[in-house]
This record gives sequence, structure tokens and C-alpha cells, in this order.
Amino acid sequence: MPPDILIQNLFYAYPPLREGDDPAPVLRGVNLEIARGEFVALLGRVGAGKTTLCMTLNGLVPHATGGVFRGDVTILEQNTKSRAIADLARTVGMVFQDPESQLTQMRVEDEVAFGPENLGVPAAEIEERVAWALNAVGLADYRDRSPLLLSGGEQQRLAIAAMLAMYPQVLVLDEPTASLDPAGKNAVFRVLAELRRKHEITIFMATQELERVARFADRVLVLHDGEIALQGPPAEVFANVPRLQEWGLGVPQLAELGHMLSQRTGKQCHFANMADAYKQLRRRARKVHMKKTHMPLVEPPAPRPNPFADRVRVLLENVSYTYSDGTVGLQDVSLTLAPGEFVALLGPNGSGKTTLAKHLDGLLKPTAGRVLIERSDTRKTRVAELARQVGYAFQNPDHQIFTPTVQEEIAFGPRNQELPPAVVAQRVAEALDRFRLTPHAHLPPALLGLGQRRQVALAAIIASQPQVLILDEPTGGLDERSKQELMEVVTAFNILGRTVILITHDMRLVAEYTDRAIVLLNGRLLFDGTPRALFAQPEVLTQAGLALPPVARLAERLSAEGMAPGTLTLAEFVAAWQARLPKSRDKRKPSSGRQVGKTKQIQQPEVKGGGNHER
Repeated sequence: MPPDILIQNLFYAYPPLREGDDPAPVLRGVNLEIARGEFVALLGRVGAGKTTLCMTLNGLVPHATGGVFRGDVTILEQNTKSRAIADLARTVGMVFQDPESQLTQMRVEDEVAFGPENLGVPAAEIEERVAWALNAVGLADYRDRSPLLLSGGEQQRLAIAAMLAMYPQVLVLDEPTASLDPAGKNAVFRVLAELRRKHEITIFMATQELERVARFADRVLVLHDGEIALQGPPAEVFANVPRLQEWGLGVPQLAELGHMLSQRTGKQCHFANMADAYKQLRRRARKVHMKKTHMPLVEPPAPRPNPFADRVRVLLENVSYTYSDGTVGLQDVSLTLAPGEFVALLGPNGSGKTTLAKHLDGLLKPTAGRVLIERSDTRKTRVAELARQVGYAFQNPDHQIFTPTVQEEIAFGPRNQELPPAVVAQRVAEALDRFRLTPHAHLPPALLGLGQRRQVALAAIIASQPQVLILDEPTGGLDERSKQELMEVVTAFNILGRTVILITHDMRLVAEYTDRAIVLLNGRLLFDGTPRALFAQPEVLTQAGLALPPVARLAERLSAEGMAPGTLTLAEFVAAWQARLPKSRDKRKPSSGRQVGKTKQIQQPEVKGGGNHER
């Protein structure tokens, strides 16, 4: 049987932006075969060409983009150079990074039905497909809702459902789960597995979902310098930890843990999955008679003292908000945020996170209650004035990028503050350098990938130096190095006494960077306390659809062998593991890793910042 996808000697360069410039090469000699029913995951850094490669599979490259195209891309025995995009769309479905770019209908149900209707599917079968697809992505109760009133994560689910309902033979997905909560991510991967099993659909996914790729994908490809630099089964590819890290890519957390333990102990550890890691470490613990429980927890680096903790920068008093269609966004939420706090705002898609954030910069005004920013009531303060205090990086960067070039986008805020030209130039240069955007300074932001456009939006806000920084899913679609670079910039910003609010579904970021976790559910405040206290309350995690990081789950399973069950990060796990082994072993120096610090003996943590506010 011929492969469903066959790529031979593919070279592609985008057309030059200015007359006289050379074309910009992205792909340089890509060769690839993908068999019927195979699930292939594509990894690579931001700007590596993943989206471009995806678009070659449905003919958008080169038919819609132009440029220099050499080689052949054959899909289901059809050469894309000789087939129209509309013809390929009958068998090749594509879910884009930005869901809004492909949503066209006024009702959720109509959006999902649109594709099958255009394929001439009988009405009765269309109804079955719509019901199945909406149920698969958790939108069964949203049939009559307008897509415009859905959250970003819900829009992403809808775009996936609309494509699933067409039953494509080849399904191409470009970062399809970047904005989904853990439950939504799991639902998408489960339905993809079902499609493969029932319909032998071939799946090609560009993604940074490393944990789920390790579990579901048949093969992993790494795109580096325009070529497929590495490929193989997930366990085989992710065993190349140093090489992938050198390229700026991440690996599943347990694979990284195995690498760190190998460096620290001198004994090779390779973990393919949770069961494998548990089996290996339990056997080692028993072999060396690891010290048993009743040992105090090994403390991570001492939290940075906040000299501004007693001040109130943001105050929400009994805030409620109802949208025009009657949807309740917030219900009686009360919070105080101090200067210098690094807060994670958590909850499932549609829980009210973005609604709450928009109240802080005045984009929404409370239906009841009030919001104060540095004692200014947002109901009485113009948005332009609040923007000097509150910087908001939207989930979709295209909602706030509007200037012709990257450089002008970053300069807009400082210029609006009427700063001297020399100061504006300095801030722009620093922001371009911090986010590795200098080579793109004179390019239109629209020509960059979604991950890079996120960086442009954040760079523009950082350059304005607000007192409150709100980041709505800022790391979606970013590679590991870009994610770390972004968080380093944000951390440095926070250390200066600025308040940072991170809206995220990445619990590893919560564990490693934030000092407070606020959880919303159905518009209500469900929890307010430290991340460690949150992770110790499984009932809250279950209610909110949140999941522990893999090392935290592994530590829980190994608690009977002497591991501290409250372990949150890689650094904590490695330190706790060594502390519980005989002193004659594991004397090597710690490997480089985030948050490796001194170990101290502490008691089990207490809830801070208000505890569990369940209403």
C-alpha cells in the first residue's frame, strides 16, 4: 500500500518582502513517508518551519503563499502541485494554530455542520457527526452559543470538532491544543486515537505537547535547520535529552528526570513513561534500603521575601459579571493582590479567567461590586489611563497587534507615554534582544508564526513597564527554550516589584515559577493559596480539571518507598531522592536544572493567602 503522505526533496522559500531581497528559505530538502493510520508528531523551535510544512500538506503552500517550491508533496497519491486547494480539502483536513481564522458561522452547531454539508453528507448523518464531534471535545451543551462568545480554549475545541466532523482521511493539526485545559487536551488526544482505530485516519500534528506525544504518537519528527534532523518512536527520540536541549527543545518531564538522575547518581536512568519510572525507582529504592517515611520534606530554594506584601495594588470586592447573552462570567469574587506577587490564575476553559483579567484593565466593567487598581475605580477610569498601570498580553496576540512592523509595535507604548526618543529606542532594542526578535524588527508581525507573534505582543507590553502584567496563555505553542526565556524575562520583571498574573494550564510552570495559585470554577473562587497547598488537595484539582506535574505524581506513588509526597519540581525530586539514599552514594554535583537550591528541613506546608475559598 502506498503511503498516505510522501514528501520528496522538498525545498521551500517564502517570497521576498521587498523588491531586491532574496527569498527566505524555510524548508531545505525534507524527505518523509507516513503510512495509512500512522500518528506522527512534529517538533521544532518557534520559527523552525512547522506551520509551513503543515501547509504543504493541503496545498496552501505554495498555491496561496507563492514563493519558491521545489520537490514533491504527494497526499493520497495526489501531487499537491497539480491539485487545487478545494480538491485536497475533501480528504485533507487542517486545524490551524489560530482557531478564529477558520470559524465562520454564527452558531456552534452550524460551524460543525458546515464542512459535512459542503461534502454532500446526508442530513441524518450530519446530525450524528455533529453530536459526536461536539461531545468528543466537550461542547455538547454549547450548540446554540455564538462562537464569538466562547473562550479561546473553547474556540479551539470548536475548530477541532468542525474538522473531525468531516471525517478526513488525513488530518493535519498545527498546535491544536495549545490553549486547552488538561481535560480538553486529554479529550482531543482520546478522540484522535478513536479516529485512528475506527477509521484508519492518518494524523500529522505539529505540537509541543510532549507528555501526550510520548503516549499517543507512533513516531516523532524533529525539524531543525529546515530538515528532519531526528525521527523515530517517541521513547527513542526523547532519550536524546542533551541533543534536544541543545536545539532548544524540551522532552517529557520524566525523560528529563531520568537524565538528571543519571548525571547526579552516575547510574543510567531512562524512563519511557510513568509506569517505567515507578518500576525502576522502586526497585532501586528497595535495593539500597532507602530510608523510609516520617522524614521532613526537602525544601526547594527559600521563597524570595516580598517587601511589598502588606500593600494592596489590586482589589476586587464582590465582583460579578454577566455577558449580554445571559452567560454568567463571574460570581461574587473578592481578591487582593500585592506588588511583587507572581500569581497563577487557573481553572478549566470557560471558568472565568479571562473575564476576571479583563476587569483589571477596564475592558470589562463589573455588573456588581468594584475593582480598584492602585485605588482607582475601574468603573470611573478610562482604559487608556489603566493601560499605564496594567499590561495585558491576550491569548490571541492578533487582538492587540496593529502596527506595520515588529519594531513599531514595541515602540508604540513607550511613545504613547511621551518618553524621550532615546529612552524609547533603548527599550525597543532591549525588548527585541530579549525575545530574539531583532532579525524580524522590520517585518510585519503577520508574517511571523503564532508563537513569535505572542513574543511580539509581550515584548510590546514589557517595553511599557506597567505595574501589573497579565499573561493569558503566553507559552502556548512555544518551544522549551523560548518558554524559559520568556519566563526569565517575566521573573526579572516581577522581581522589580511588579505584579504578574499568569493564566495558564501548564502546571509545571505553576510549580516552578509562581508563589500563589487562584482557581476559578464556573465564575466562582474555588481556591486561593500556595501552589504546594493546591497540589495537596486532589478534590480541588479534580473539580477544576487540573493535573499534577508528572514528577509530583511519581513522588506520590513512591511515597511508600520514602519519597516526599509533596514534591513539585524536578529539582525537588532529585534533591529528595538523594537525601533518602545512603550517604556513601550519589556524591556527584547537581546538574543544571531549574530551581536547584539548598535543601532544608521543613514541616508540611500550610495554606497561605486565604486557603480554600469554596462557596
